[in-house]
Amino acid sequence: MLVESGDGGDVEADLVLFAIGRVPKTLDLGLEAVGVALDKDGAVFVDEYNRTNVSGIYAVGDVTNRVQLTPVAIREGHAFADTLFGNNPRTIDYGAIPTAVFSNPPIAGVGLTEEEARAQLSDVKVYKSDFRAMKNVLAGRNERALYKMIVDGATDKVVGLHLIGPDSAEILQAAAIAVKAGLTKQAFDDTVALHPSMAEELVLMK
Repeated sequence: MLVESGDGGDVEADLVLFAIGRVPKTLDLGLEAVGVALDKDGAVFVDEYNRTNVSGIYAVGDVTNRVQLTPVAIREGHAFADTLFGNNPRTIDYGAIPTAVFSNPPIAGVGLTEEEARAQLSDVKVYKSDFRAMKNVLAGRNERALYKMIVDGATDKVVGLHLIGPDSAEILQAAAIAVKAGLTKQAFDDTVALHPSMAEELVLMK
């Protein structure tokens, strides 16, 4: 099959995937009848405690169209239960949520992209590593990986990490903790590398 992509040139492919997105499944739930406010896509409007505009009605997960990820919905459900039934009011911080595309090669990222960082911060430093893992060198394979670290130049905090290559999602899960915690580039630099591994590249970028 030949895919015509305009300025990007034509691409030969075996399969084509259309990622058209999702819309909340709220039709015929009777929400309009009780006055629950919905957006143009049918998503339920809620506040930080998952309350709708109607007293006693709450919503969490994809139906709110905040972040359509299963782990986020689970966290929202826990926060809702703690708030309403556990006498422990909690909200969810939607910053630095790790995501991955389980493609070949896998892609994973957390925090700000370079473009987002430059729009929000006055001083941005970008570190990149385009490398061939030792296991690939020894096996005579040409597979490479690309890691990118986005740093706030004013504070040295790592505000974004983006990986393309084998095991990216597995590596990023642990690294996302560092981004969420606001660790600095220096903290990465001060960490001894686990050699030979793919993840060691995170503490070797200069």
